[in-house]
Amino acid sequence: MDPPNDFEALTKAFSGFGVDEDSMVSILGKWHSEHLESFRKRTPKFFLEDERLFERWDDHHIACLTKEFLRFKDIVVQWIMHPWERDARLVHEAISKGPQAYGLLIEIACTRSSEELLGARKAYQSLFDQSIEDVASRLEGIERKVRSTSVRLSHQMNDIQSMNIVFI
Repeated sequence: MDPPNDFEALTKAFSGFGVDEDSMVSILGKWHSEHLESFRKRTPKFFLEDERLFERWDDHHIACLTKEFLRFKDIVVQWIMHPWERDARLVHEAISKGPQAYGLLIEIACTRSSEELLGARKAYQSLFDQSIEDVASRLEGIERKVRSTSVRLSHQMNDIQSMNIVFI
């Protein structure tokens, strides 16, 4: 790509929802300092020039990019993690956040197989040195509904595990 097209592609990679990491890396990786300087001058949306003619990032855009890259890092880490560990950590986070995050618990309970739920339960115990049932038993108020669902799921997983042992 030539610099004018690169400028357009890079501006698009920084704009909108999310960040196009592939485009950023492929473009910025081959640019020399004069390309970077030219990009800063051609994109006042991202860079501000002060009274001393110093070009700097707009603080708002730095904050947005930082948030996007943290989100990207989280996605990569969760993608690489074993699915049982990922689900156990997500359950722990949802329980810690409280009722506003219980949708995640319901999503996990409804979209995972019995074997995956059992694996997440084992991973939870290994990671946090307590069972999901122990944590659920300490919840109060509306959380009791989630607890009872959790205990029922736990019992179903135990029944399935027992059936698997019988068939083996």
